[in-house]
Amino acid sequence: MERQFNFTKQAIEDLPLPETRIEYRDEKISELRLRVTSTGVKSFSVYKRVSGGSPVRITLGKYPGLSPVKARALALKHLADLSGGVNPNEQRRVEAMSAISLGEVYDAYKRSRKLRATTLRGYDGVVRNHLRKLIEKPLKQVDRKVIIDIHSGITSEAQADLTMRVLRAIFNFAKYEYCYQDGSSIFPENPVEILSHRKQWNNVRRRQTHLRPGEVHVFSEALQEVRLQETPTGQSICDAMLFALLTGLRRGEIFGLKWADVNLRAAIFTVYDTKNGLPLELPITKHIDELFRKQKDRIPSDFVFAAENEYGQVREPKKVVAKVKALSETHCDFHDLRRTFATTAEHLDVGSYKLKRLMNHSTGRDDVTAGYIILTAETLRQSAEKIQNYFFNRMTSPNVVDISKAISG
Repeated sequence: MERQFNFTKQAIEDLPLPETRIEYRDEKISELRLRVTSTGVKSFSVYKRVSGGSPVRITLGKYPGLSPVKARALALKHLADLSGGVNPNEQRRVEAMSAISLGEVYDAYKRSRKLRATTLRGYDGVVRNHLRKLIEKPLKQVDRKVIIDIHSGITSEAQADLTMRVLRAIFNFAKYEYCYQDGSSIFPENPVEILSHRKQWNNVRRRQTHLRPGEVHVFSEALQEVRLQETPTGQSICDAMLFALLTGLRRGEIFGLKWADVNLRAAIFTVYDTKNGLPLELPITKHIDELFRKQKDRIPSDFVFAAENEYGQVREPKKVVAKVKALSETHCDFHDLRRTFATTAEHLDVGSYKLKRLMNHSTGRDDVTAGYIILTAETLRQSAEKIQNYFFNRMTSPNVVDISKAISG
C-alpha cells in the first residue's frame, strides 16, 4: 500500500503505526520514499525506474537521524547521479570490491572450489608462510613489483614457483568474480604474468629419485627393522610404504582407503579419493591380500592403514618414513615409491594403457583408442602380479626370505 504527503517532521511524527510495512511518497519529490515498519522504524530512500534498466532503490537513512530536509537534498543528489548514468548502489558495490583484501579473495576462492584436503593444506601452508604480509593488503595493491619481490625473496625455488601459482590462481579467480555492471573486470590484470614476461620462473625439474633395483632389498630390510620397533600406528605406516611400492598409489589415496572399499571375496579394492576424481578399481593379489589381513588385526578402524588417534587414520607419516630413509639410506618417500613402481612397470614392458590405469593417470581426449579400452581390475591383475613378484624377488636376502616375513608385524 502506498500513500503520498508532504514530508515534514510533524507529519512524519503523526503517522499511525501500521500493521505491516507501508511506504509513502513525498509530494515535493515523488522519488523520495519513506518506509514505516510495524515496529515504528522509519527509513528514507530514493526509488526510481531507470529507462532500459531495473528500478533502483537507494537507502538514505533513518528518521529522525536524517531529517526530511536533508533527505530531500540527498535525494536530489542521487537523482542527478542516476540521470547522469551513475548508480550510487553500483558505486558502493564496486568500491567495496575494489578494496577487498587478498585474504578475502583467497577465502572466496576456496569456497568456490572443491579442493582436495591435501591440496588445501598445501595452499594454506603457502599463504601462511610466504604471503602472510599480504593477507590484509587490498588485492589491487599486489602489483608486479610485489610479485617480483616475493618470488625472489623465497629461498626454495620450488616453493617460490608454487607460491606464485597459488597467487596466479587467486588473481584468475578475481578477474571473473569481481566485475563492473557492464561485465568488465575490476581486476583485469594478473600481475603474476610478469614472471613469464621476464622468464623468471624457476622451472624446477621434476624429481627423479626412486629405488634402484639393488636398493629394494635394503629398503625392505630397513622397513622390517623399523616395523619391529614401532607402535601399531608406526607399523601401519611401514605397511603403507610397502603398499605404495606394490601399487604405485599416492600417499593420500593409501591413507584414505577404507575397509568398505575392500572386497576380499571378489579380490578387488576401489580407491575413491583420487587426484583426478575418478574411482580406481584394482586387483587384490596374493601379496596385497596378506598385507590387508595383517591390517585387520592391528587397529580397529574404518581405515585400512589405521592409527591409534581420534581419527582412526594416519595423518602425518613423516617421522616413520624418516627412520626408514635414514636406516636404508635410500630415497623412499611415498612419491619415490610411486616413481619406483612406474619405472619398474616400464622395465617389465607393462603396456602404457595398463600402466596409466594402474596409476590412475588420465589419457588425452584426442586418444581415440583409449576410449575403447575398458581396463577392469581383472584385466590389470596379471600386470599387477608381474610387478609385485619382481619386487619380492628383489627383496630376497638373508633377512627377507618370503612374502609373509616381508609384511610381518
